[in-house]
Amino acid sequence: MTGLTRRDILGGAAALALMPSAAVASSPDFRSLGLARPAFEIDPKLDLTDLDGTRHRIGDYRGKVLAVSFWATWCPPCRREMPALARLARELGRDDFAVLAVNVGDREDRIRAFLDEIDDDGLTVLMDTGKTMPGIWYLRGLPVTYILNGSAEVILAAVGDRVWDAPEMVTALKELNRR
Repeated sequence: MTGLTRRDILGGAAALALMPSAAVASSPDFRSLGLARPAFEIDPKLDLTDLDGTRHRIGDYRGKVLAVSFWATWCPPCRREMPALARLARELGRDDFAVLAVNVGDREDRIRAFLDEIDDDGLTVLMDTGKTMPGIWYLRGLPVTYILNGSAEVILAAVGDRVWDAPEMVTALKELNRR
């Protein structure tokens, strides 16, 4: 799915449908954090470069809980949550967790200019300049964040911005790694 515009991304039918799942609805209460199991199967594919030119694939993160957050510089909720994602990445550490911020459609200079305005220390920012990820990950709006378990299976999703570094969120995500 290439050539998507901002209007295409935002104008899909309904935003990503979410429903609770018994498997993830146990303690902690992920629904109270705005996280739920996607209502459909996602085969998480990712083959993108970061701002330094390093290629990242889902398989690179096996064994880790992975947050993959899709965003754009023109998206106010995305802009609000990016510093919290960076703080989350620092709080969780790199041993058992990873946070990837996948920019959808912006030029590298716009991404860098935005990142110069915020605290992005510790955040891995990937570029989807070809806008291929919305079709693969069923994006119908931004921001959307998926949480994958250590086996690279999508287990939770969030549509819209979240306070990712809130103590309850950090505790809940750490709990995923203990399962």
